[in-house]
Amino acid sequence: MAVRFLPSGDSGLTIEFGLHIDRNLSRQIMALRAAVDDAKLVGVIETVPTYRSLLVHYDPTLIRQAELVAMIEPMIAHLGEQDGHGARLWRLPICFEADFATDLGHVAEFGQMDVAELRTILTGTDHFVYMLGFAPGMPYMGDLPSQLNIPRRKAPALDIAKGSVLVATGLTIIYPAVNPSGWHVVGRCPVPMFDLSRDEPALLSPGDIVRFRDVGLSEFSEIADRIEEGSYPLEGENI
Repeated sequence: MAVRFLPSGDSGLTIEFGLHIDRNLSRQIMALRAAVDDAKLVGVIETVPTYRSLLVHYDPTLIRQAELVAMIEPMIAHLGEQDGHGARLWRLPICFEADFATDLGHVAEFGQMDVAELRTILTGTDHFVYMLGFAPGMPYMGDLPSQLNIPRRKAPALDIAKGSVLVATGLTIIYPAVNPSGWHVVGRCPVPMFDLSRDEPALLSPGDIVRFRDVGLSEFSEIADRIEEGSYPLEGENI
């Protein structure tokens, strides 16, 4: 599919790369994001990657959309290998204690596996962060095996706890705050996805990788206490 430039109101430009969720597509989007950010184009305010496009917010009093397209088109033609540009690997704890993973058995049954196998898959997958959305700092991550391509609930559950790890349609999310959800709860992470007291409030960024580490309830509580007191390290490894 040819890259398409689509107007998004009078101050946004969407650059669409494809129609599907795909890591190679995402890497192209992230490479373009890096190129646009590095170019520091006059009038460009922010770049926002999604599953299959890059949204460029701009000030229409400083640059016209046609001018912006003319500047970005050559960047697309010369995208280099910027795979992993600024990306980080995060090793995050996950607890599968019963009250934290109310849908774990249901998801395992859907995938025709036992709970132990599902836990192994969840902790053995490199969860690729495609985008942030819905709530501040909330990551949409892939890619689970095809047997875990479970549909969303027909009726959303209410008051899903902060830190809940949920799956649906082969993807994984982590809730940064209490919210309803049509996804299935399979665990909980004590590390906050969004915190205004941090220099970078959103912990994760598109292009990052998350690897979950299975922890028991005692260690989960210990980590939560250390986060509260500010003594738990929150650093990703450059990749």
